[in-house]
Amino acid sequence: METKRKRVLLTSIFKPCNVDDVYGRKESITELPHNQLTHYQGIFSLRERYPSLNLHVIAANLESPTTVLDWPTLNRFARELKQGYDYVGIAFIQPNFLKMQKMVELTREISPKSKIVLGSFGTMIDDIEHIVDADYICRGEGIRFMRNILGEPSEYKYRHPAVFVYHLGTMGVPVHTLARINDFLGLNVIEKTFVSMLATGVGCNEGCDFCSTGQFFQGGHIPFIRSGREIFNLMAKHERDYGIARFVLIGEENFYKDQKKIEELHRCFKEAGRSYNIYLSFGSVNHLAQYDPKFLSELGLGILWIGIESKFHTYRKNEGVDIPEMVRGFHQFGIKTCLSSILCFDEHTKENIHEDIDWHLSMKPVLSQFAHLSPNQGSKLLRRMIKEGRILHAIPLEDRHAFKQIWFKHPHFTSYESEQIQKEAYLRDYLELGPSIVRWIENDYLAYPHLVNSGSELLTKRAALIKKNMWFCKIILWAAERLVPTEKMALRIRDLRKDVERDFGKITAKDCFLGSVLYLLGKKKELEIKWFGDVIQPKTTVTRYNYL
Repeated sequence: METKRKRVLLTSIFKPCNVDDVYGRKESITELPHNQLTHYQGIFSLRERYPSLNLHVIAANLESPTTVLDWPTLNRFARELKQGYDYVGIAFIQPNFLKMQKMVELTREISPKSKIVLGSFGTMIDDIEHIVDADYICRGEGIRFMRNILGEPSEYKYRHPAVFVYHLGTMGVPVHTLARINDFLGLNVIEKTFVSMLATGVGCNEGCDFCSTGQFFQGGHIPFIRSGREIFNLMAKHERDYGIARFVLIGEENFYKDQKKIEELHRCFKEAGRSYNIYLSFGSVNHLAQYDPKFLSELGLGILWIGIESKFHTYRKNEGVDIPEMVRGFHQFGIKTCLSSILCFDEHTKENIHEDIDWHLSMKPVLSQFAHLSPNQGSKLLRRMIKEGRILHAIPLEDRHAFKQIWFKHPHFTSYESEQIQKEAYLRDYLELGPSIVRWIENDYLAYPHLVNSGSELLTKRAALIKKNMWFCKIILWAAERLVPTEKMALRIRDLRKDVERDFGKITAKDCFLGSVLYLLGKKKELEIKWFGDVIQPKTTVTRYNYL
């Protein structure tokens, strides 16, 4: 007699998000760029929708029938519970503790026979086993953990799910909506506005004291895909199946550490005579220093997220490398940088913290993150600060994140002062360097001659794509110079537009008309933000895996 297969529900926390209520705070924004990178850029902020990749990766690699519920309302979660699942897995982070707790209570009420599994970084909260009525706590890699409690074999062939980041818009342009209309009408004018998410591995072994990732995965790196050839084949499959050639690499915070794997991926691109667009990936300074920027550009790198942290508190990963020179090399070959700095180290004073911000801005990144030093649950930093008696325990978990105030005693800054210095850093990034979308165009424009004259077939093709897109870049610049808040920013954008026109052709009457449309959409967005705010709730989705 065949044993009945166990049914599994994996869910993110519930919405509404990005609001002040009994369960959360408005600063807990579910959009990565709008939360951490471009929040202070107003209508120029990059708006994107991110699904729970971790849940989809686990579900795709189970043999049991599994449902993934992304961003449900409480009512939608309750309806799903009535299906009678054997296991209910809830993924959460520290600021969403109260949401997780409510979902556990609801599960016990509606589906009392279900076993509850808690997962993700929130499980590192001290004594969570005694705080919440859960049956299992999953710390670390979730696939084998779930296979183990479901009685499935520990060995399996890794399967990657189809999961996408959706670009919702910027400058008031609803790009995702326009792309859907474009596809429906078969116009083939707008490129796909979604990017495939790839999880080639998880973890980090750099050992930084503030890092939750390294602690969560027991200080190590767990590969899912071990060779460059496998990564190339996966990219090719996604292109065949979904028509996508752009990829976000999430989970591996040191994708470039394994030089053998990266060189094999590079060889695959050379053999194929083309490279896929690695739209976003993460790398540490010490590992990126192994490569020539030209080599990395041939990999099709879009944005490199790099933790530069601070000049005054040096980590092993950043020692002995001229970071500004490295960044200049990347920019020269069209690789955009997202630089991440940390504010409120103990070494920071009210005077020298501005030196760190100046240093960061001097490298002219396309995107910037200014995160507070965060003694997160499970980190070595938290353990040290608890011993020193510095944690402000009165601050609740939902307010403990890197994008408002510090929640520890600092020798030079109060919590309120930390909030102000962070806001100042982001505003300087925007007002001095301009909107990130303009910086992106500027980076491509300045890199173009280096790519054209590189002698590389892959980089010549990259240059050709830049040239092809410059007609629309001129339109964006025309509208942006009329939408930015200061005359200084407008003049800088105008100078860039004139340079682009000189090298790629004058802007036409038709271009100006399209620029006027972008301008009007931008002004409309300004009014919407003024009167209704800028909150975009994540979309609820239900995905079924392994159902016969």
